[in-house]
Order: sequence, then structure tokens, then C-alpha cells
Amino acid sequence: MHRLCCTLALAVSLVACAPEAPIPALETSIPTPLASEVATPDGTRSSETSAPDATVFPAASPNDLLARGLERRAAGDYDAAAQAFFAAMNAAPGTPVGREARFYLAESFALRERWTSAFEAFTAFVADGVQDTLTTRAWFWIARSHEEAGSHAAAVAAYAQYRAFDPPAAPYARMRQAAQEGALGRLEDAAAGYETVARSAIARGQRAAAYEAAIRARRSLGQNDAALQLAAELLALAQRPEYRARLLIELADLPRSQGDVATARTWLVEGLERAPGLPAALAAVDRLRADPEIALPPELVARVYEAHGRWSDALAALDAALAGADATQRADLLRRRALALRELGNFTAALEGFDAAIAAAGESDAGVQARLDRIQTVGQSGATESAIQGYRDFAAAWPDDPRAPEALRRAALLLDRLGNADAAAQQRIDLGRRYPALPLAQEAWFAGGLHLFVSGQTVQARQVWEELASATSGSVALRARYWAARAALATGDTDAGRAALEQIIIAAPDSYPAARARALLNRQETGALPLDAPISADDWRAVEEWLATWAGAPPPDVPDPAGDPAVQRALELDALNLRVEAMAEWSVALAARDDDPYALYLLGRYAHDHGAASVALRAANRLVRLAPGGDSASAPLALRRLLYPVPFTPVVLARAREFSVDPAFMFALLRQESAFDPAATSWAGARGLAQVMPATGQGIAQALGVSGFREVDLYRPDLSVRFGAFYISRQITAMNGSLEGALAAYNGGPGNARRWSGGAPIIDPDLFAERIDFFETRNYVKSVIAQYDVYRRLYRWSGE
Repeated sequence: MHRLCCTLALAVSLVACAPEAPIPALETSIPTPLASEVATPDGTRSSETSAPDATVFPAASPNDLLARGLERRAAGDYDAAAQAFFAAMNAAPGTPVGREARFYLAESFALRERWTSAFEAFTAFVADGVQDTLTTRAWFWIARSHEEAGSHAAAVAAYAQYRAFDPPAAPYARMRQAAQEGALGRLEDAAAGYETVARSAIARGQRAAAYEAAIRARRSLGQNDAALQLAAELLALAQRPEYRARLLIELADLPRSQGDVATARTWLVEGLERAPGLPAALAAVDRLRADPEIALPPELVARVYEAHGRWSDALAALDAALAGADATQRADLLRRRALALRELGNFTAALEGFDAAIAAAGESDAGVQARLDRIQTVGQSGATESAIQGYRDFAAAWPDDPRAPEALRRAALLLDRLGNADAAAQQRIDLGRRYPALPLAQEAWFAGGLHLFVSGQTVQARQVWEELASATSGSVALRARYWAARAALATGDTDAGRAALEQIIIAAPDSYPAARARALLNRQETGALPLDAPISADDWRAVEEWLATWAGAPPPDVPDPAGDPAVQRALELDALNLRVEAMAEWSVALAARDDDPYALYLLGRYAHDHGAASVALRAANRLVRLAPGGDSASAPLALRRLLYPVPFTPVVLARAREFSVDPAFMFALLRQESAFDPAATSWAGARGLAQVMPATGQGIAQALGVSGFREVDLYRPDLSVRFGAFYISRQITAMNGSLEGALAAYNGGPGNARRWSGGAPIIDPDLFAERIDFFETRNYVKSVIAQYDVYRRLYRWSGE
């Protein structure tokens, strides 16, 4: 009752800080829309009640209309959602269903950035005298409406009202409120707000952002002593090495401003040592190298310049470092000086420098590295055959040194450069046999066998791969066994080849080699599970029984996800369309359960029940990795469904059908791209479920005639899936129907895909995949094909 009074009181008090145009000022008494005055789906006002369009929603009940609207809302199809909510609201006025539809209709205006309509609808909504979760969220959207209009004071008041209800996402609202206070010049209030959030229990990354904002505010207020205290707290929080390094470099002026030059220097040196390649590191060195108070070590200055390719500056710094170096430091400084000379193109001086480093270092680690660097310089100077022999001699002289395998790998590359492919293949096979436990050597060993296979030496290739399979385990051995089977088939040993393929399917049924083995054996396995089948209580019970076989009985103190504050925040943030922040909170919950099988199971199940497919997938994946053997293929059905979910089913089926893409393939693509997180953003800037790059999205929008496209639209599932389906279908056509070729184009670019195929139709998908020289793209192609196979075998697709 108290909160309801506060709600109505604030509605009156906001008159004093009425929002700017286009949002109208609040009246002292906010009228609830009558049946004769309702918001239409596009945000206009209707003078009389409108009945739902029977042609759009034939004989649909209010509950069905609401469900339809929520499904379209989840898909990001806000126009269709608004139509359904409008129909549900008119079909059930004065009922809980009608009220919920009214809320979501108002929200649809906000999600379509029709902020004036959103403000009007939500303002009316909170004035109806009802207090519930929807009312609380309505205040958040009112605040957002003010924020978007630039009405900072009104936004501050509305965010404060939202927080007064003590919702789980209150700290995030306080962050937004602080930003509005800052815009008003109320920096003390803003700083205090940021500090409250920074010291709260929300996700670590969000706290760090609050700390940085608080430090900026305190600096603007001239309160460097308070900023320094906050900086110390932030550094204690920061864990990622590169992030911590950036903070140390950028915040070092704070202790210096308080007269603590020693701490400033300590921070700078640590930051530069941790991440010399940061732009902030280069800027700091350029700014401070002549500062007598800081006096950065010249060796460290050289390291920064080396990381940024400033070789002349690095050379000068190394000379300065050498002037004061002792005997233990001198050899490596000489080696680095020679490297700088090499980068400047002075090979003669570089070779002399390496000789000096070797003479100073002897058989020490620096001396061995200098020898290897010298051989590389010989090769770069054009003496390729001398370099090849040098690498071989190096590996013979120091066979147990960890750099010896790399030396042999470089020898093989130089043989390739000379056009001697047979000798390069033998060099790689020799490398593999010498160091069978090293991934670098295993890859070289396999590549040597592939050369033999391609050149028609299939018997020898089979022998090489069988030897590799016997010497290794896991995915390396599986790959070698698959290719040994291919070689057996190529030599006419059909029975042995087919038997080997059958064994691969048994050993690793969800792997890429198993998917390809089924294709070679013409085994078209299809699933029987309907896409919309719920996970039954018996299915969940089977997971619990499986857990008991290896994790023991469930402990009595397994945390309930429903009571976890991080989970509560995640659900509330998702409801407010703050999906990045929501995923950060889900990540907190996952990390807290990282090594607890039963806690992971409960969290995955809870996330599934609440529509968080990406979180359920992550929890299930971690759970399977904890299980003996880590084999997802033998996991219970419910767990496999969490690992290979089918969220956004209507969207994926419709868009796959629109562009003639197999929906099972489309689900595999989306799983690989985003793990079904609609808010996913890659390091390169790809966005949404299908991870479409903004520039690519612009081109697709033009091709499809999508008007008003904005980059943020890529986070809308329906649009993202549509664009992804369009693009992959285009690549399938361009690559003459090859799924492997299309996937290579999707991930690595169409030009590269054509290069890997030689500009010809792909006849052998296995050879094509192995010839992809981008490690990420090669693994991507294989991973999607493997997942496609799992989806086909798990679900029933006929008739879709």
C-alpha cells in the first residue's frame, strides 16, 4: 500500500520536471485510457474500441493472442507482437490477460523506439492503481523514455521510483540514474551512485564499469584523493591481465597527483610489462620517456617500441639499456638489437649482432634463441637452402630443447617455398615421429600423410596415418583413423575401410569424422523427436540417475537457482531487454557452479524452463565435461536436448523455408555462431544469433528490400536468422551446392572459399576442409557439419 501511494505521488511530482518534446508533460492526474481511447499497435490513438482483425487472428482466445504476441516479441518481430497484444487487450478489457497485453503493447513502442507512444502508454499503465511486477517495470520504461528524450531530471526521478520497489535489477537502474545525474551536472550524486553500484554484488564487469565512471566523476570534481581510493579498489577487482594493465597505465597519474611518484612508477612499470602492445602503453612511453621523476627502464621502453614495430626507437632504447647492462642481461639485449636491425632491413648488421649475442651467451637460453634467430635471418636474406640445413642442424644439436620442433617445422616451410613438396612432406613426417606428443608435430605428421594421399601415394599415406593414430589419442587419433580409412577405400581395401568407418562412428558418434563416415557409408540416420516435444519428468529423472552413477548422491546444500540473486537479476534484466547485462549475471551464476555437477544440472534445467537456451547449453556443456569421458553422445536425452536445443523454432523453420535451407543445418549454424544468444557480439563486431557483420547486414537489407535497417536490428532474432539464412543460401549457390564451401565462405569470406576450392566445384569435401589454411575456419566448417549431423539424428524433420 505504501508503494502504491509512492507511485501516485511521484506521478504528480514529475510535473515539476516534465520531459522535453516530443514526450508530453505529465498531468497532475494521469487518466487511464477508456475503452473509447486506446493506443493502437502503431502508437496512434483510436477514438473507439477496435475489435481484433479476424483475418489475422481467426477465432483466437485472449490467452492465445497474448501467447502469440509473446512469441513474436521473443523473435524481435515487434510489429506483429503489437498487433497480437492490441487484439488481446481489446478482447479481454479489465482482465489480468488484458492488462498484461496492455503492458506489452506499451513495451512494443519502446522496443521500436517510439518513445512518445511508450511514455504515454506506460504513464497511463502505472496510474491504474494496481501494483505488481509489471508496474515496477513500467517505471523503468518511463525512465528510459525520459532518458531518450533528454529529459534528465525526469529520468532521474523515474529511475528512483523504479528502484523504490527494490527490484533485482535496481543496481543497473542506479547506474543509468547516475548517468542522468551526470548529464545534469550533479556530479556528486552521480559519483555516489556509481560508487554504490561498484561496491555492490553484481557482475564483476559491470562493477568495473561503475568504478571507471565513478573515477571519472571524482576527477571532474577535482577529488583525486577519492579517485585514487576508487582506483585501488578497481585494481583489486580487475583480473584479466590486459584490462588490469590498461588500468595501471591510464590511472598512474592519480598517485602522482597525490605526490606518490613511487606508486605511479610501480603501476606504470607493471602495466607496461604485462601488456606492452597496448595503445595506451605506447602513448605512455612517448609521454614519459623523458620524465626524470618516472625514469622508465630503457629495456622496458624498448619492449614497448618492439611491440608496436617502432624499430628505430627500439634500437635507441636497446642501446641505452646495453650501456647499463650487466653480463646476465647483455646477451639477450644484443639478440633483441639484432632483431631490430633485421626488421630495419640491415641483414648484414643483424647477422653480426646475432654472432655477438651468441658469443656473449654461449649455451645459455639466450644463446640458443639467438642461434635460432640467426638461422631465420639467413633464410630471410635469401639463403633458403642454408637456412633449411641450419634448422636441421639446430634440431640435431638441441633435440630436447622445446624450440627444436619449431625449427623442423620452419625447415618444412622453406622446402615448400623451394617447390620441393615431397621433401617438405617427409620433413613433416619426420617431425611427427620425433615429437609425437606435441600438437605442432601431430599436425605436421598428418599434413605429411595428406600430401602423400593427394599425390597418389595412398598406400604410404595409409601407413603414415595408421602410425599417427597408434601414437596419439583423442581427436588427433580419430582424424588419422578416418583418413586411414579413406586411404584404404582408395586402394581398394573396401572391407577394411568400411570397418574402420564403422568403428569411428561407434567411438565418437557426434564428431566430424563420424558425420563424414556416415556420409561415406550412405547411412541416413534421422531422429524421431518432435521439435516441440517438452522435456518430460521422466527425462529429467534420467539425468538425475545418470548423475548419481558418477557424482554420487546429491548433497543437501545444492543451491536453488530460483533463490540465487545473480539469476534473479538475470531474469529481470532480460525482461527489461538489457540482454548483455543479463548474460553477465548468468555468467556469474555459471561460474559459481563451475565444478558442482548437481548445481550445474539445476541451473541448466532452470534456464531451460525460463527460455534461456544459451545458458542451459553452457551449463549442460560444462556438466558433460565434468562427467567421466566427457562424452555428450552418451548423455541422457534431456541433457542432449540442452546441448542441442531448438529455440526460436517458428522463426528458424520459416526463414529456412524462405531461402530453401535445411532447418537442421540452420540450427547447427546458429549454435556455432552464437550458442543461441541473441545479444552475442564477436570481437570483430558480428552481431546476433547469426553473427552477421554490420556492413554485410546493410548489403543484405538492400538485397531483401528491408527499409530503415539499423545495425542494432541484427540483435532481433527474426531479422538475424533471416539475414543469416539468406547469406548462407547465397553461399551454397555460389559454391555449387557444397555446404562445406558455403560455411567456409560464411566464416572466412567468399574470396577465400574460392581460393581453397581452386575456383572449381568441390568434389571431395574432406580434402576441401583440410586445405583451409585458416585454423579458425577449418575448425568452424568441421564443427558445423558435426552439429548438423547431430541435429538430423536427434530430431524429426520430415514434413517441416
